[in-house]
Amino acid sequence: MRVADPVWDDLVSAALVGTGRRPAAELPARDALGTLAARVDRADEAVRLLDLAAIVMVHRRAGRRAPAGAPPAPCTEVDPRPAVPEPARARLRILLEGDGMDFLPEWLALARAAGLRAPESELPALLTAARSRTDLRETVADLAGPRGRWLAGLNPEWVWLTRIAAGAIDDPVEQWRHGRFGERLAAFEVLRGDDPDAARGLLAQVWHAEPAEDRSVLVAALRTGLSGGDEAFLEQALDDRAKVVRVAAARLLTELPGSAFVARMRERALACLRPGGAGRVLVVPPSECDEAMLRDGIAETSPTGREDHSWWLGEIVAATPLGVWREVFGASPEEIVARPLPRRFVEDVREGWARAAVLQRDVAWARALAGRGAPTRLLTVLPAAECAEHVARHIAAHGLSEALQLLTNCPAPWPDTLGDAVLDALASAAEGGGYPWSFSGARDVAGRGLDPSTIDRVEHLAEGEGEWPKAFRALADTLRYRATMRAELLGG
Repeated sequence: MRVADPVWDDLVSAALVGTGRRPAAELPARDALGTLAARVDRADEAVRLLDLAAIVMVHRRAGRRAPAGAPPAPCTEVDPRPAVPEPARARLRILLEGDGMDFLPEWLALARAAGLRAPESELPALLTAARSRTDLRETVADLAGPRGRWLAGLNPEWVWLTRIAAGAIDDPVEQWRHGRFGERLAAFEVLRGDDPDAARGLLAQVWHAEPAEDRSVLVAALRTGLSGGDEAFLEQALDDRAKVVRVAAARLLTELPGSAFVARMRERALACLRPGGAGRVLVVPPSECDEAMLRDGIAETSPTGREDHSWWLGEIVAATPLGVWREVFGASPEEIVARPLPRRFVEDVREGWARAAVLQRDVAWARALAGRGAPTRLLTVLPAAECAEHVARHIAAHGLSEALQLLTNCPAPWPDTLGDAVLDALASAAEGGGYPWSFSGARDVAGRGLDPSTIDRVEHLAEGEGEWPKAFRALADTLRYRATMRAELLGG
């Protein structure tokens, strides 16, 4: 949009008409621009016009002083946690500037576990980094504390923090009605803990005024105090215009064993999968996706390229509470998974079971399904130690070539069993004459996952000349960097 500038417009008009017919107007001498314009030589009117145009153009490009507004209210809430030591603050600055961003999650996790607060000088860069790294947001919000929440209220780019963090709650009802979203969400969770039905009633009052993304988050918050009393509200949410809300409602309904949703899914599941002869699984996929299936969150068309009836089968299996299959087959998850499936539907059924195990956080089913060729996200359901043991066994049996995705799902630092398995596999590859660059991905993941205390063994592998010792020296350098980072944060 063009902003009117009478001085510039007058100069343009004089140039178009000609200075012989219309000289450039005098500029008022009330400001610096007018004072400077008065000093322009008037001997040649055309030259004067050009000089004035140059002065005005520079003035326009230089901009104007921003008007002084009301200063923001100061941050009055005190964060009692100690700040990180100065060397750790300097390290954080280096990480945020892009030199070692791979180690930022570990730095943040260590600082959080130590009960420290983020340094105030680095908060803007930290909040900006978490804007595009959703995996860091929860940790950053915690480390940022009250000053981070205060800053987020001053910059729309950091609004994500106000959605997930809140301060102390004095009056949860008042905060629910008038707070920012993060504050309202925290208040709602408190209210659900005190009186689930009353909290649901407050949500129902404002439901249609909430944005779709907020509605989906608030539906998920109903998990606190979830009971059969929430079923009617969640059933209404299945008719929401936003898919994210419908999906969130369906996930919670699977956790209500006596709900109509579970009954509908159970009926569909029994029609699709049941015991067959010779210990097999009889599979009969749906022939159509009716209106009731659409309402319960099953998409009509496969986005994966699979045949639609195979897609519907997988969606039904994924949305069915896993306890249903124990009833149907009268067996444990391990025994059910061991039953042969028709080759045509193996991928759909197993993928559906895996999705259900992840969504329902069912350790028994995740344990039964985890194995070679299984979705790696199943490992996120297993306890950290069991996850590491599983991957260590996989590496011992099959080597590192298939383990990269598995390793990325193991929480770091890895326990000794997994660290030893990875180093044993790398050492075997080196001894067997393998190409080190073929294992560069696993080596990089190992640099972030191995406990820094393993550096002595890595340095032993780095002895000598050649590409493999060079690769191990790079790994040792990474472990040394992490050890220094830890010492800066935690001392020692």
